Amino acid sequence: MKFLLNNILSFVCLVAMCAVGLVIYPGLPESLPTQFDLNGVPSNYLSKQAVILIMPLAYAASIAAINFMVRYSPDKFSMQNSQRAMDIIIFSVGTLLFSLHLGIMTSLGDSTIFQRYFSIGFASFLIVTGNVFGKTERNFIIGIRIPWTLASKENWRATHRFAGRLVVISGVLLLFISLYTASL
Repeated sequence: MKFLLNNILSFVCLVAMCAVGLVIYPGLPESLPTQFDLNGVPSNYLSKQAVILIMPLAYAASIAAINFMVRYSPDKFSMQNSQRAMDIIIFSVGTLLFSLHLGIMTSLGDSTIFQRYFSIGFASFLIVTGNVFGKTERNFIIGIRIPWTLASKENWRATHRFAGRLVVISGVLLLFISLYTASL
């Protein structure tokens, strides 16, 4: 029960992904482009069944894997005080995957539509993650894990607070650029 409550935002995002996929499914062509070359021409296709399932399954696996790693991390890096931050980061991964899911299903071969969904989703991911990045404790799962940051709590905190600000600024700039180019 605690697992479900801690990850409620992630499960809402997962259910939304599945629901949108089921609603859009009947109107999709039998195969959808999932990869584009540098000229924006589709270069890889998957069946609509695979497209509907891949992102929700990948996200469900991410939720399970990250929670497993957090639960079984070494005692010295148990992250007891940053569980909420980790849950929000997992949710931000869901927003990114949800935007990719929507982009693949709605682009129908138009790379500009896919790029718009991807850039807005990635900007959202950066903004949400950056806001909680500085609130995570030293760990071996998420963050800038180099000897210098793992050596002390002060180094970890200072590095991640600074990096979190940069990540949020980058996300806001990407969101502005994405929305500005969408209006052209």
